[in-house]
Amino acid sequence: MSDAVQTRPKRPRLKLVAPEPSEDELHCAAAQMLDVAVAPPAMWTCFPAGNVPLPPEYAAKLARMGLHSGWPDFLLVHRGVFGIELKTANGVLSRTRMVRTRRGGLREIQGQAQVFPRLVAAGMCIAVCRSVDEVLGALRDWSIPLRVSVGLPMRVTGGAA
Repeated sequence: MSDAVQTRPKRPRLKLVAPEPSEDELHCAAAQMLDVAVAPPAMWTCFPAGNVPLPPEYAAKLARMGLHSGWPDFLLVHRGVFGIELKTANGVLSRTRMVRTRRGGLREIQGQAQVFPRLVAAGMCIAVCRSVDEVLGALRDWSIPLRVSVGLPMRVTGGAA
């Protein structure tokens, strides 16, 4: 018989990490913060052109009506035009791509990586933000009027939207 002592193999230590919020959760939290934080005369709106999946016939109708792809998620107006694009920690700007229509024709979908520089050249300031705190920081950098009570960091929690 062997005198060797049997030992269990060491299991790797698990690192607990808070779940990352989805882009939809981040979007809703940013909208809540903008509602609370942005003070008149500044105004803002959401531009959910690519965030909500649409049946092809509705997407085509909106395109015929003038909706353009590649714009930031939020638009703010205060002595200029500002755009906020939300991305998750690993998210990247969309790129221009070609798609086939139902009739078989090719259609170009403009990506954010190509549209944002054109918007900046036209006078828009754009920030790509990965948290609500970054959105608040962009508002402060742009001197958007904020309500006095805004100061505590707002947190987004992961989970079901």
